[in-house]
Amino acid sequence: MAYVDKKYTVSGNENLIGIAGEAGFGVGICPGNLLPDGMTPMAGYDIPASDNYGNYVYQDGSIVCWIPRFYYKITAGTNTPDIKGIDTYATQTLANAASYAMHRSFIDGGTDQQGFFVDKYMCSKNAWGSGYIASSLKDGLPISTASTHNPIADLTACGTNAHFEVIDAAHARDGVDGAVNGSSTWCCTSKFMRGALALLSLAHGQAVSNTAFCEWYDATYNYPKGCNNNALKDYDEVTNGAGTGDDLLYVTDGYSNCGKTGSGVPFAKSTHNGQNCGIADVNGLMYEIDIGMTCDGTDFYAAKESIAMKSFTSGNSAATDHWGATGIAAMMDTLTVSFVTGNDGWIYFGNAANQVLAEDVSGNSWVLAGLGLPETIDGLSAAGTNQFGKDGLYRYIVNELCVRSCGRWDSTSNAGVWLVHLYNSRTSSNNFAGFRLGLYPE
Repeated sequence: MAYVDKKYTVSGNENLIGIAGEAGFGVGICPGNLLPDGMTPMAGYDIPASDNYGNYVYQDGSIVCWIPRFYYKITAGTNTPDIKGIDTYATQTLANAASYAMHRSFIDGGTDQQGFFVDKYMCSKNAWGSGYIASSLKDGLPISTASTHNPIADLTACGTNAHFEVIDAAHARDGVDGAVNGSSTWCCTSKFMRGALALLSLAHGQAVSNTAFCEWYDATYNYPKGCNNNALKDYDEVTNGAGTGDDLLYVTDGYSNCGKTGSGVPFAKSTHNGQNCGIADVNGLMYEIDIGMTCDGTDFYAAKESIAMKSFTSGNSAATDHWGATGIAAMMDTLTVSFVTGNDGWIYFGNAANQVLAEDVSGNSWVLAGLGLPETIDGLSAAGTNQFGKDGLYRYIVNELCVRSCGRWDSTSNAGVWLVHLYNSRTSSNNFAGFRLGLYPE
């Protein structure tokens, strides 16, 4: 079949998200006419059973994965997402007519996107020309926003170790000698991208019944594993004996019990789709800073559909800044987050059989689902559920909110693909927060 959407043409098996439970689900083949300059397919990128399916290498050596556009349907009263690709619905309009929502991560800069690239590994320091940039490299030492732990200030584009530096670090990957490129196509991952990965993990886990195409499958603890037990292993495997085969084990990066990014063995246990082709370290290792959502100390906000993630800047006074009243007015829409009413602390994803993510195809509830957030407090509880990894949601209201995901090396059962931490601000600096990058083709 051929699929035409605006200026893009997709044919054959390009840009298919795959079938949940099968080989290659959760990544896919980027249409050739969308490949950015400097991006090259890896050997086996077009073979679903390959370790490199949907994997590409950028000019700096960064390994990235392509996430094709997908649609999802969550039947009211359930937590069972059904994922469809462009081979089922050619447009958002057709999908919506069948009660399938296009994931919010596929709208950027006012355009319905065919997909996005996302780093396979957390960012680590990489020499580039006469400077240093943040790259997605296997076994890299994950950059943190602290002077004592692979500091982000060591990058040429960054002058401090504050959280906001991740935006400048992103814009330097395609710059000269480590400097910020004012026309960069790269961005720090958005919370929408993060929400897409979590939803794909949930769908894949529910579709499998063994480890053939999902190494982290377990009858009870059925979600990606990671570096989160403060001893370079996964809390559920060590404490609860979850999974089959060898326990996941990381190689230390030399700081506390943080691991090198991508060093987990068996590797597929650490990826969003339980396969070697997937995105690593989505459960623990380090908190990851995501853009696209913030708070001004009173209200929450999410990026407008018209805004391109690459266009956010790192300050708090300009119209393009991710933080501050001027940037919020220009770049963000008000977001109703009913389950955060104050500085309420931890609560957990899942509440018996209650529905967590909204089934809406538009509106505030659809945006929340795209961010990987529940519609109401009814989807959260004091203990959470295994279906959502018992992942934590830290509720706090802070000015210049900087959202963090995943959890850190000692987060135990709080960590996971759904974890959300709403405590830290733009200027926060600590040794367990890192980041990775994303890119929408132009």
